[in-house]
Amino acid sequence: MRLKLKLIAILIVGGIAIAQGGLPEPKGGVTIYVVKPGDTLWNISKRFYGNSLLWPRLWELNPSIDNPNKIFPGDVISLQPSQGSEPGIPVVKISPETIVDPIKDIGAPPPVYYYSQGGQEGFVAHDEWAHMGTIISSDPPKILLGYGDIVYTNVGTTDGVQSGDIFTVFRTSKPVLHPFTGRRIGYKVAILGELEIKDVRGKRMSTAVITNSFREITRGAKIRPQEPFVKEVVIKKGSGIANGLVVEYENLIEVAGQGDIVYIDVGKADSVVPGNTFTIYTNPRKAYDPDIGDDVVIPPDVKGKLIVFDVEENASTGLILQSKRQIEIGDPVSLDF
Repeated sequence: MRLKLKLIAILIVGGIAIAQGGLPEPKGGVTIYVVKPGDTLWNISKRFYGNSLLWPRLWELNPSIDNPNKIFPGDVISLQPSQGSEPGIPVVKISPETIVDPIKDIGAPPPVYYYSQGGQEGFVAHDEWAHMGTIISSDPPKILLGYGDIVYTNVGTTDGVQSGDIFTVFRTSKPVLHPFTGRRIGYKVAILGELEIKDVRGKRMSTAVITNSFREITRGAKIRPQEPFVKEVVIKKGSGIANGLVVEYENLIEVAGQGDIVYIDVGKADSVVPGNTFTIYTNPRKAYDPDIGDDVVIPPDVKGKLIVFDVEENASTGLILQSKRQIEIGDPVSLDF
């Protein structure tokens, strides 16, 4: 499926009539499309054929796609059957007998949620996240560091470090406490960037270059060997009941909204996995009813939705997908299933 970059520039107008294969002529007359972040067969069908429900026909036109839920940026999608002018693009003509009909019976594939740089949103760790070393200085010496800066670290031959090794740069800050009980949930870890070891200069000394900077890096920042972070998650239904609270924000803000990162106090111990979604609620509250002369409880109302990216033992990191009102620390969340 992944073709050489030279195929990305190929846009051929015309071709045989796809109507014979059960698909309308694609808008713009193009015969191939290069997948971009966030694309699915569902929205590609909507864009080029005007109907999302035609995605199974588009999938059948591209038999090299093993799973319709897993297409990736850079993939090349054929929008019309090949006439032999697009070498290397695996396509197949669809006969009228293979047309899926009626289209009203076709469901959407499970959505895939993409985000730009996995890991940079940080997370809540159950401990202070063990580090291997520290950035101790830079060349030239300065306080704030960023992309391209040369730094000195206190890791070396004693740690088995070699040139080319990649490290995650991070900072562990204040403990995260339960907003009602005061129980310590964990520690807030902020991912600052990445660096690459350039020269090992002793048992506990090496030079490195900062290759990614998500936020300001300073001397004293901790480093540990790079770990893979998920860069996409398939939205999944929960496997049980998991109720918790919003316990912290990624940034120093008083309230959160759509697009903000928050941390909740449920995780692996509650069978939460990346891709789970949670509904965010208001807290129930009391109000005085003068007609009965007593307090009544106003039930919770839906505030928004979040999707989980990273899951630790007792905490998870989530992105707010939508919010009807401000999201606050202490707001209840409930796993969707």
